Amino acid sequence: MPAAHFTAATAANRALGGGYFVLELEAAEDTPVGAAQPGHFVMLRGEWGRDLLNPRAFSVLAAPSARRFAILGKIHGRGTARLGALRVGERVAVTGPLGRPFLSPRPGTTQLLIAGGVGLPPLHMQARVAAAAGLHTAVELLYGGRSAQDLVLLDQARDFGVRLHLATEDGSVGHRGFITGPLLARLDRAREAAESVELLACGPTPMLAAVRRIALDRDIPAQLCLEENMACGFGVCLGCAVPVHGPRPYAYCCTDGPVFDAREVRWP
Repeated sequence: MPAAHFTAATAANRALGGGYFVLELEAAEDTPVGAAQPGHFVMLRGEWGRDLLNPRAFSVLAAPSARRFAILGKIHGRGTARLGALRVGERVAVTGPLGRPFLSPRPGTTQLLIAGGVGLPPLHMQARVAAAAGLHTAVELLYGGRSAQDLVLLDQARDFGVRLHLATEDGSVGHRGFITGPLLARLDRAREAAESVELLACGPTPMLAAVRRIALDRDIPAQLCLEENMACGFGVCLGCAVPVHGPRPYAYCCTDGPVFDAREVRWP
């Protein structure tokens, strides 16, 4: 999908608690972001002058039209703090959509969507796409975080009609512990029922590594949406190298990903 560079204005900026926020941006003309698929991302930079020169990468959460899209952010540093504080009408430079997306949901295979914290957006969008195609029973969302504050946009996910499996490390919501607990239990049930499943995951690298190991051990297809630091988003800076198997030792998260086959990634 061809990307574009354009300017968009803040249409809404909603704080969700726990440092999370949903930022909605609207361009003056149609853009390719309206055709973004789950896993595609955008690079965003506000009008900050020489401060914070590099843009920030965000997965597309929703793209209701060719002019309007939304991202989910969490305040970690100065860049995300500035984006979280944007007021309606303030402008942002956008490059996107970028990257390689997830495979689409399809009948006959259950996609288990495994999200950790701020890794929710591409899987939330995958659930939205499935629901719009009448395939809400073909996907299930497994969502984990440190506490209840880290599980956001649950009402929307329930509106999609997908089944939810929740986990928090402090036990405030759902299973107490990591989301891999409910994942292993769900995979055991799938094996007993001879159910065809595949895994789609996005979140912190330790979670992705655990999901990858489970998938390889059980010979289950899995796609991982990786989180890497990016300065450009389109393969120029070479700062988002990912070790992979194959004829070349590294791929790049921005152009070859961010979605990778779990068997492709060369992690210990």
